[in-house]
Amino acid sequence: MSQEKYELCLRITGEAMEKLRQVEKGQVSGTFLQFARDYIADAKHYAEQGDYATALEAIAYAHGFIDAGVLAGYFEIEGYHLGAL
Repeated sequence: MSQEKYELCLRITGEAMEKLRQVEKGQVSGTFLQFARDYIADAKHYAEQGDYATALEAIAYAHGFIDAGVLAGYFEIEGYHLGAL
């Protein structure tokens, strides 16, 4: 179950990253973006080790930073379900 859920979340998060446009290029928005990238890398690492529960947690954190960046107005993603505050 965890592997399938991880793969779905990885795909969704990857699609969001591909469409992401950094609106505000500052230290905080850059940090959010780097954290998202780092957590995606961590997720892939754990999945390669067969630890899909931890991989799923890492991809959820990555997506959380994307969501936070969109809500704060740092990122725009065409067709995304969240809008800036």
